[in-house]
Amino acid sequence: MSASAKGRTRAQLEGLAILLVAGGYLWEGHNVPDLFQMPGVPGPTTFPYILGVIFALTGLWLLVSPADLFARRQPAVEERAAKPPAPAASLGARLAAQWHFYAMWIAILGYLALMPSVGFPVATFVLLAVFTFLLGEKRWWLVGSLALVVTAVIHLGFGKGLNVRLPLGVLESLLK
Repeated sequence: MSASAKGRTRAQLEGLAILLVAGGYLWEGHNVPDLFQMPGVPGPTTFPYILGVIFALTGLWLLVSPADLFARRQPAVEERAAKPPAPAASLGARLAAQWHFYAMWIAILGYLALMPSVGFPVATFVLLAVFTFLLGEKRWWLVGSLALVVTAVIHLGFGKGLNVRLPLGVLESLLK
């Protein structure tokens, strides 16, 4: 089996797994009792439904996307297959090899710890910028603009559209 076919099969399995998790998430969102619903405001099922639909669409996209989309990954897959990690590698070598994974977890935990005091917009912008950089984007202007646009869309969607109170933190005096 070629590296492209392996990448395609893996993407399909990931898509199926995401689709199944999204189905479970939507089912659980559907089971939230109506007694929490207040007239005239989005209820507690709004966020699970939106997130479940996004996950379902992502999983479906991975499941049915064309094979040539995954052919671009082929060199990276072949490079990793050609150079397997040493089984008796030291802890430092394993940490160095997987630093992206640990950096993402540090960013998530930092986000959760600092978001209430720094505020949703600043913390989310920094988190998205760090994630975009860790996922391989090196153009600073693209990292910054993507993080800014996504943060603004999320803030407008939840803060204004769904009337969810998000902490503004350091920007409170500027945005009010």
